[in-house]
Amino acid sequence: MRRFPAAALLALLFLPAALAAAAISPGAYRDRLTAIEGSLRTGDWMSARDAAGHLAADRIAFGQESLEPDLSVLQPLAGAKDARAARAVAPRLARLVAALDAQGGGPARPANEPASPKLLEEARAREALAALPQGKVKPDDQVNVLDVLSEVLDPVRRWFDDLWLRLKKWRRQLFPAAKSDQGLLDRLLNLPLTVILLVVSLAVVGGWLAVRALRQRRRRQAPVPDAAAPPPAADEDPLSREVNEWERYAGELAATGRRREAVRAWYHAVLVSLFRGGVLHYRKGRTNWEYIAALAPGFGWRSRFVELTRCFEREWYGRDQSTPEALAEAAGLATGLLGALREEAA
Repeated sequence: MRRFPAAALLALLFLPAALAAAAISPGAYRDRLTAIEGSLRTGDWMSARDAAGHLAADRIAFGQESLEPDLSVLQPLAGAKDARAARAVAPRLARLVAALDAQGGGPARPANEPASPKLLEEARAREALAALPQGKVKPDDQVNVLDVLSEVLDPVRRWFDDLWLRLKKWRRQLFPAAKSDQGLLDRLLNLPLTVILLVVSLAVVGGWLAVRALRQRRRRQAPVPDAAAPPPAADEDPLSREVNEWERYAGELAATGRRREAVRAWYHAVLVSLFRGGVLHYRKGRTNWEYIAALAPGFGWRSRFVELTRCFEREWYGRDQSTPEALAEAAGLATGLLGALREEAA
């Protein structure tokens, strides 16, 4: 019974030494990180996850201090639920191992040997950063945009690489007798995936530009007028065509984009209808408003003819080009007038 207090006292005396012996050296820390990285490369993500969990619980002896490992790398790997989540930590783990190699994290050294001042400073900085409240980052921390982008796009790159390997494997299974160094398909499959994607993208863009240029060229090419149409000088004379011919000609002009001339054709169709019906008498040199003045005020369609004359004068003498709305207005007025004149003639 008297030996128990002495044994307990002896255990308490040696407890700090036992706890200090549990800390690993920087070299051993680097070696275990390298082993975890190797497990990820070989696809054994479960072993890498278990090893990361054990290493996250250890301490690292930096001279006379005992610090925790880089939990920003180990904790996500230790909590990975599948292979994809584990592989997402691989880039940061590789950078950590490379940094330890570059800073002299060589063979394990005794715990009482002074650690590198740079390593000790970085380990303290990591612990200070981990102690910050969640969501706060020190102002002097710098984030490498390229590293972040590489981590975000790394799953996409791995997916494309895996798909490319599956295609090559499928080709070998489908054509087992084909030689691997012959044939266009083999040469294409042996090209890097990035080169093939670049060539396909350039081909798609080139095809799109060619189609767009062809469409613009077709739009610039104006349709050729009907060869049977009278020369332009005949368009100035209302009596060069009959009413139905002016109507048809107005439609042809509108279809070719000559809207201003189509407005004149509709007006001439109405004038010819008035001439043929004996309502007006054609006289060379007489103006349109003189024709209106010669109309008797008793015609119910007289106001519409005045409005059509105003539209024609505005489009033909006041503008170089007519809008679709102006053409529609002139065509509507002319069609209504022609219908009214035909009813009177009947």
